[in-house]
Amino acid sequence: MSLITAISLSKSFGAEDIFRGVTFSVPKGARLAIVGPNGCGKTTLLRILIGDEEASTGTVTHARSARIGYLSQEADFQMDGTLWEACLSPFASLIQQQDELHRLESQLAHADAETMSRYGKLQHDFERRGGYTYVTRIKQVLTGLGFDASDYDMRLDHLSGGQRTRAFLSRLLLSDPDLLLLDEPTNHLDIRAVEWLESYLAQWDGAAVIVSHDRYFLDRAANVILEMRPDGAEVYRGNYTHYLQQREERWNRREEIFNSEKEKLLKEVEYIKKNISGQN
Repeated sequence: MSLITAISLSKSFGAEDIFRGVTFSVPKGARLAIVGPNGCGKTTLLRILIGDEEASTGTVTHARSARIGYLSQEADFQMDGTLWEACLSPFASLIQQQDELHRLESQLAHADAETMSRYGKLQHDFERRGGYTYVTRIKQVLTGLGFDASDYDMRLDHLSGGQRTRAFLSRLLLSDPDLLLLDEPTNHLDIRAVEWLESYLAQWDGAAVIVSHDRYFLDRAANVILEMRPDGAEVYRGNYTHYLQQREERWNRREEIFNSEKEKLLKEVEYIKKNISGQN
């Protein structure tokens, strides 16, 4: 099942085409990297996919109930509080369940059968949803993206631009969307954090659409490449290295076909010339 499908997308500013004829889909498990020269509209395409910008032509369809998370190049929080509080926010319903469990636990000594049954069901659902591991998950993600325990209580408005982007990415990963749209996610990461993110995406069962100039990151994080060109886009299966190999093979085949057709056309022209000459 495709989580997002783009059909014949184009974007123009005035008389200038940024891109046109872009068609692709992103199924679950795909990690699609958008590549192309600067100015070909990669970030614009992401903004169209998330609905922050309108395409000039074409359509974008999201799977029903699909949860989509977007990291822009200049990610920012629309919330106050600390880094830890921001990372707790995706687990608000779990925390509410946890509070209810604690309330029921205080009544267990004198609880009736109905209360005991409710407690048991609530505890089972809490465990199924990761209620006993979410704090560990937060710490793992924050550590992976370069934060340590001394940063947890830092206020978001005191973080640097790079720290705020990493904080936003942390919360985005913890929210566990069905589809991630990531615009230059490695910009503010050191080598260890980049390697951690590569590993995280490789093990993650969701889908991702990634724009990045880091070819080594794309080699490890992507399994599909969408190459954007002024006249459309082409899809290549595999990582960035495989894309380069396939692109060269594809263009070599096209050159062979072109040369073959050219030779055939020249022969036809020559034949026509001879026949016309003979008739005259």
